[in-house]
Amino acid sequence: MHILIATDGSPRSIRAAQRASELMKTADAVTLLTVLTEVPGDDAGGIEGSVYSAEEQETMWNEEMAEARDELSRTAQVLANANVTKRIEVGDVAQTVVRVAEELGVDAIVVASHGRTGLERLFLGSVSEHIVRHAHCPVLVVREPK
Repeated sequence: MHILIATDGSPRSIRAAQRASELMKTADAVTLLTVLTEVPGDDAGGIEGSVYSAEEQETMWNEEMAEARDELSRTAQVLANANVTKRIEVGDVAQTVVRVAEELGVDAIVVASHGRTGLERLFLGSVSEHIVRHAHCPVLVVREPK
C-alpha cells in the first residue's frame, strides 16, 4: 500500500500524519508532499516584473525551499517505521495533491482539515473538499476534535 500524506508542517498536519500512521500500519510506502503556492518575488512588481533582483529572488526561493524541507522533516519524524519519500511541488495545493497522487498511483491520500465553516469556507475554499471530490483513490481527512 502506498499512502500520500499532504503536509504543511503545522502541528495539525503532523497529528494527521501520525493518525494515518496508526490507522494504516500496513503501508509499504509513504510519500510526504508539501506544496509551495507561489514562487517568492514572482509577482511583486506587476507588469514591469519583479522589484527584487535575481539574487534577492534566489535567496527568497532558498528560504522557501528550506522551510518546505523542514516541514517535511518534522512530519517524517512521526512516521518512524515507514519507508518515507519527501516531495516538494509548486502550484495550487488541492490540484497538486490530486495530480501527484494520480501520478504516483497511491492507494490513499491523507490530509488534515482546518475545519473552516460558513463564510470563511465560502471565501477561502476547502482544500480537503476539493481533494475528496477529485481524487482517484480514498481520502482520509483527519479533523481534530473541537
